Amino acid sequence: MTTWILETVGLLVTTIGALIAFLHLHRTSRELAASNIPPECQPLIKDRRLLMITMGLMSGWFIIQYIGLLIG
Repeated sequence: MTTWILETVGLLVTTIGALIAFLHLHRTSRELAASNIPPECQPLIKDRRLLMITMGLMSGWFIIQYIGLLIG
């Protein structure tokens, strides 16, 4: 029983952390798009977009795992 509780809490904390990182990247991406960015920083925008996609996929996977843990 204790192992199940620890796994559930650990997965919940990881899910919340991934969602916070994704939402932060998403929010600041809109603000960044409105600003004037030097040409040498343009590759960073692409990297940031890929990081946001990765964090979104990780968040979705963690949510699915958390739901599966609670149901199963």
